[in-house]
Amino acid sequence: MHPKIYKISAVMFILLFSAVLHAQDYEITIKRDTIVTQKSRILRIVTVRTLPKFTLHFNGGYNTGAMELTSHNGGYSRDDFSTGKNYGARDGDGFNLIGKLPLNKKGNFWFDIITGFDRFQSDIFAKNTEEGKVYYNSFNGGLGLEYNFTPTHKVKYFVGANPLISIISGKSELINPDNNRVDIKIKNSVRIGYQAFLGLEYAFEKNFGVNLGIRFTHANLLLKNSEEPEEDLNSSTPTSTVGLNDNAVPEETPIQFAGWKQFAYFSASVGISYFFGVKELRYKLPDR
Repeated sequence: MHPKIYKISAVMFILLFSAVLHAQDYEITIKRDTIVTQKSRILRIVTVRTLPKFTLHFNGGYNTGAMELTSHNGGYSRDDFSTGKNYGARDGDGFNLIGKLPLNKKGNFWFDIITGFDRFQSDIFAKNTEEGKVYYNSFNGGLGLEYNFTPTHKVKYFVGANPLISIISGKSELINPDNNRVDIKIKNSVRIGYQAFLGLEYAFEKNFGVNLGIRFTHANLLLKNSEEPEEDLNSSTPTSTVGLNDNAVPEETPIQFAGWKQFAYFSASVGISYFFGVKELRYKLPDR
């Protein structure tokens, strides 16, 4: 064989052998990188949020009356209101500001500080009648207890109850059969009752969340009272001032607007939550 052929063959062999070695080194490097990558995926980071030191709820919603906090087909009835059969209004709205303090480390039990405002009007969802209209305002507050079923979850379910003090007032415009208007001022009346509620809370960030709830309020369980109306002689329009007049009176001595009436209602609300003192802790855990 010609010497040049030997030289060319030798060079080709050397080049081929070098290429094979280079390919083997490259393959080993890829495997090592893959192993390193796989090892880096063995651990996962989990973020855990601590229990809030204090939670603040602000919510608002719809109220609908129960028992005697109702009206004739949702509208005002002069006869029913004047004889104390019902309050003459059924529907309304309300707002609440609630502060919550945890009572144990697990976060199942909470102490609630509750303040609220509820309003009822005879003409919110009913047409104005020719017999008149009425509205009520209730400022209330109380201290209560709450049980949280899932305190460590993003979605927290809870139930609770609290005694309640309410200051209830209002006004009615009563149209007599002769089309003369009489204004009825319902002066501030203090009542003691209770609330029971259930709801849920979703924390979409460390400090912020939303809440939904349903609440039953019986505002005048105690301190019911009825009294004779007092006429205001200085008013240009015939005006009488009365209390809530929610206590029963003897049939032989009737009092206008008086009757055994429960100021009770259901509320559905939605609102925002703010969580104070929450910390985020990060842990490395083996990947499953």
